[in-house]
Amino acid sequence: MPIDRDVILKQADKLLRQGKLEAAIGEYVRLLDEQPHDWNSINALGDLYVRAGKPDKAVEQYLRIADHQFSEGFYPKSAALYKKALKLQPEHEHMQLQLATIAERQGKFVDAKHHLRQVAKQREARGDRLAAAECILRLGSMPEADIEARIAGARAAQQIGDGFRAVELLKEAAQALEKQNKRIDALRLLADAAEIDPFDTELRIRLAREFLDVGQVKQARVYLNFETAGDDVELLLALATLEFADGREEDAQVAMARVLALSADREPEIAALAEELLEKGRIESAFACVDAITDAVLLQGDLARAADVLHRFCERTTHLPALLKLVNVARDAQRPELLSEAQARLADVHLNALRGAEARALAEALLRAEPDSEPHAERLRRALVLLEDTDPEATIERTRTAAAVPVSEPPMASAARPDDAASLDVYVYPEQDVNRASDPLGEAGDSRSATPASSAGGDASVLDLTEIDLSTVIAGLTPAAPLVARLPVAAAKPSPAGDETDGQDDTASPDIEDVFAKMRARSAREQNVSAALAEYERAVELIEQGLDKDAIEALQSAARTPMMRFRAAARLGRFLMDRGDLNEGVEWLERAAQVPAPSPDEGHNLMYELANALEAQGESARALAVLMELEAEAEGYRDVRTRIAYLSQAQQRESRRP
Repeated sequence: MPIDRDVILKQADKLLRQGKLEAAIGEYVRLLDEQPHDWNSINALGDLYVRAGKPDKAVEQYLRIADHQFSEGFYPKSAALYKKALKLQPEHEHMQLQLATIAERQGKFVDAKHHLRQVAKQREARGDRLAAAECILRLGSMPEADIEARIAGARAAQQIGDGFRAVELLKEAAQALEKQNKRIDALRLLADAAEIDPFDTELRIRLAREFLDVGQVKQARVYLNFETAGDDVELLLALATLEFADGREEDAQVAMARVLALSADREPEIAALAEELLEKGRIESAFACVDAITDAVLLQGDLARAADVLHRFCERTTHLPALLKLVNVARDAQRPELLSEAQARLADVHLNALRGAEARALAEALLRAEPDSEPHAERLRRALVLLEDTDPEATIERTRTAAAVPVSEPPMASAARPDDAASLDVYVYPEQDVNRASDPLGEAGDSRSATPASSAGGDASVLDLTEIDLSTVIAGLTPAAPLVARLPVAAAKPSPAGDETDGQDDTASPDIEDVFAKMRARSAREQNVSAALAEYERAVELIEQGLDKDAIEALQSAARTPMMRFRAAARLGRFLMDRGDLNEGVEWLERAAQVPAPSPDEGHNLMYELANALEAQGESARALAVLMELEAEAEGYRDVRTRIAYLSQAQQRESRRP
């Protein structure tokens, strides 16, 4: 049967007048058991507990009402009850936190800070640092928080694992410092934020710009890379400068090439940087600048200006890659005076490095072009001495004589086409690493010309002018600077049958007889190509039949023929990788990449596959090099640019690991 509230309250009041406090409390308890939401009665019961010296039970009653009022949004009433209860238990955290929340919502931040600080002290006193950090974070997150509170809040957020909030608070503190004109201090806070969240690209871009603006280059270097630089010309220029400072010429050249592609009018700045580097003795770095300018000019189709840029650089210093590139550009620009000068200097470089074969090829070409030139004759003489020619003067005389012999009517034309002799070109590839940052001339020692130039004391190698296997010619050279010197070859006057030469080797210099003798071998080589093509087609059939071992042998056989090497090596590499043999598959793809592709598209596709395979092998540096070469050859190809940025960033992260 429901109880009568009024009767219970009258009975409790009567008991109180009689001094029976406990009995009155019992009546209220009985009432609230039946009517638990009688808030006035709960408050009265709390007061009775206070009179009875039972503060804990009193607080319990007050909290019942205060929490209800808080949940209903009656903040003033709930705050009054919390404060009333807090007098009984001053260290009660729940009530202090509730009061802090109410104060925040009412805009009374001073009161909110007071309660939060009190709770933080209590938690720190009992060793609960994480709980204390939560209070400090709330203090730093208040709209009225000062700079110190925000920084403390950020540290607290980081302590409890809330990196996102930590970064936001540091940014807010940095903004406040900037308003106070404390830019350096603000940058330090932003740097701390970037360290907490290394994937905040927008923040890293901002830091790179800000540190550069205030002249703190070392700090800017931490945040500046190809990803953060993007298409920002200023950042790319700064990146190039920093890459040079770190000795990374290739990366610097990529950055400068990007600058010139985006803004050709920045060329004077790169030229000034080259001048500065040259004055400091940084020859390789200076050439990287000049090379970037030259490539940009070549892309514009201005061959003459590209030749002038290289020529000015070569006048300042002796640098083998620069000379070789000048030879190519001067030839293509039809600048015979520059071509002759560059070839002469190149011959001198080889002579000084004791590379007789390379020097001889150049000197012979120069002397044929200018038979009366004594300097060219002296160059050839020095080269012949290095090669231990038994009679240098006779060889020089034959070279001069050969220049006067016309080649329009070859003595033998049985297997040669009339136009073959008229378009003879010899490509000379000095066999050395010309991209070294140390001595660009290399060490003196055994030097073998990639051209079949003869050497004294042995049978002369005759030039194969109809087919050149570039896979052996360019082995060891980087794709950034194709070191090619094209030298015109004139025919030597054939010696009469039975002519005595006093034991001198007539084959020391190739003559027109040798040329056409090799040309007669064309038909034999064509037969080799046909046989290789048949092997390739047989391999395809064997693959379809599931005869893997026989297919591999057939493809290897086909790849031995230079004209089939790209197709056979590429097919074999892909086939091996499909079978799970990644390492050997990559080796065959690399062999295919070393020879000319049948078409640009096929070559680009192969390079893209090779980069994928190298990355799968964990060879990210080599994959990056292939992708950068592909981007240089076919700008915008597939997702190459994105992958370059990703791999570059990954390498930088790896390099910063202890």
